[in-house]
Amino acid sequence: VGFGAGSDPDSMEALKTIASEYNSSHTDIQMEFTFSTWEEHASKFSTLLAGDLTPDLAFPIGIQGIAEFFDEWIDIAPFIKEDKYDTSDFYGPALELLNYPDKTIGLPVGVYPSIVFYNEDLFDKAGLSYPPSAYGDSNWTYDQLVELAKTLTLDENGNAANSAGFDAAKINQWGWGGWCGPFRTIPGKFGGNPLGMDAEYKTAEMNTGGYLEGAQFLHDSIWVTHVAPTSEELSSSFGGADNPFEGGATAMWECFSWMAYAYPTFNNFNWNVAPIPAGPGGDIVSPTNADTFAISAHSKNPRQAWEVAKWLIEPEMLSRVCGILGCMPSRKSLAENWVKDMSEEYSNVDFQLFVDSIQYMDASPNNEEWVPNYQKVWDATENTADILRTDGAADVQETMDTLDAEVQGYLDEYWASK
Repeated sequence: VGFGAGSDPDSMEALKTIASEYNSSHTDIQMEFTFSTWEEHASKFSTLLAGDLTPDLAFPIGIQGIAEFFDEWIDIAPFIKEDKYDTSDFYGPALELLNYPDKTIGLPVGVYPSIVFYNEDLFDKAGLSYPPSAYGDSNWTYDQLVELAKTLTLDENGNAANSAGFDAAKINQWGWGGWCGPFRTIPGKFGGNPLGMDAEYKTAEMNTGGYLEGAQFLHDSIWVTHVAPTSEELSSSFGGADNPFEGGATAMWECFSWMAYAYPTFNNFNWNVAPIPAGPGGDIVSPTNADTFAISAHSKNPRQAWEVAKWLIEPEMLSRVCGILGCMPSRKSLAENWVKDMSEEYSNVDFQLFVDSIQYMDASPNNEEWVPNYQKVWDATENTADILRTDGAADVQETMDTLDAEVQGYLDEYWASK
């Protein structure tokens, strides 16, 4: 069992304990975890593939990990059908994450929906009401978020971004930290397809619709309204950190629930979470990451791998596994206890909102889902997002036209090889 279980010593020991428990109660199948960091997972797995040494079961593995090696996983639908395996306890949208046109690659282990984190102290200091505490407020939109963020964005003299004396070159507090995820998490909020191409994966669609609107919003929030930091400001004011929220100088920030690892660093201010705002067309999309499992197409023991996977995602064991991995359990029956456990440690935070966000996840297509020439398309999209964050003079339409042409080339290259 292996792929991306990480390198944290405590987590590794906890997973080894689980393997020992399985092995002591089963004589026909034995389990052993192998470990890999995210940084080395792709190169390590490629090496194992070349030597026909891949683990039977990739557990845990994210949607992106599946996409990177899409042809290396088997269809588990026959196992599900043969065993009459009950999937009704899993969140419906989470099940959709693994259902591809030609195969079902796995079942969900844990989910990481997005949420808006906000700094209560900065809202209090500005005399502003907090964002909504539940989904259903039609006034909670990204336009409204920007208006709040203007008041919460301050220069070194305390002038807000919506005041005449504001100096955009000397900001020391930001109202909006932006989105922590890849660019593909943005277009769905503006009515677009996060994959940026047609349903046949043959025509790029990255210079129009939701892709273009999302790019314009990203660019404008940094360079026009100045409510979000530039790449240079992220580097100078936050030390290049991927998390602009922890220092207490950012009022709102949208990120995945896997940010739980950083909660201890939010200790110098009061914070809470708010629902995902609606986009201009009313779309509410909570971009979601997920842990799942996949069985290697090179496995000599696929049925045994399936049996181990089933054991690991039974409710009691899944609760333990998610406690180790830091994920929200993918089973509905475990939600209440997850909220209770998290609330005991952070009593001020509304963790039920994370559960409520699952119904708005970008399940199909997902922001990490497979596309042809996956890594080339991914890198091109992220490089374009970097341009939008670093170049205030960039013409957004021209920038997205360039991206669209580049991605079209990668799609043509892929299909020409088939």
